[in-house]
Amino acid sequence: MSYYPVFLNLRERPALVVGGGDVARGKIEGLVRTGARVTVVAPLVVETIHRLVAEGTVALFARAYAPGDLRGFQLVIAATDDPEVNRSVAADAERSGVLVNVVDRAELSSFIAPAVLAPGDLQLAVSTSGASPSFAAFVRDRLRADIGPEFGLALSILQRVRDRLRNESRSNADRRRILRALAEAGLVDRVRTKDRAGIDTLLASLAGDGMTLAALGVELA
Repeated sequence: MSYYPVFLNLRERPALVVGGGDVARGKIEGLVRTGARVTVVAPLVVETIHRLVAEGTVALFARAYAPGDLRGFQLVIAATDDPEVNRSVAADAERSGVLVNVVDRAELSSFIAPAVLAPGDLQLAVSTSGASPSFAAFVRDRLRADIGPEFGLALSILQRVRDRLRNESRSNADRRRILRALAEAGLVDRVRTKDRAGIDTLLASLAGDGMTLAALGVELA
């Protein structure tokens, strides 16, 4: 099966997680980070989920999944250890037109979740099209050795440069050329070594006088 890779905007959108164990906890935490409005259905949940409920971060129905629970939701993740429950969730989602992921059962899912490496706003998603999630995690961890937090900070700098260029009414082609040139000229390496003077020189030479870290409001951690 060929999958279409996409990043979903789930902010303030209702999402349901069926299950209350450690696997469900990981899925819940991932959804919370996106800003989704998360509801959990499970008779028992682990302590971390209880804490999220107590904080008001997620809603909990402490009972078994029932037909009709998908009403009003746009996305559901089935993460129980009961195959029959998971299949029921998948079937209900198919009938309701709701996006569904059944953990470790790609054939029952309308979407699969990749292994994600996310330094800052940069997100790298690795998928094996459901063939082996553990191998996707292995590849992600290999990438982690080469793509550290400096990539996220470099992205933050480029985003602010892009905003400044847009305010200066630079053309799309001009903005793309400048941002690509900054990346190719070693911005990440300068961020990694915290070379503030080198970054300022690079910014000024490629993006224009006055384009400095201080002017952009960026601090090197």
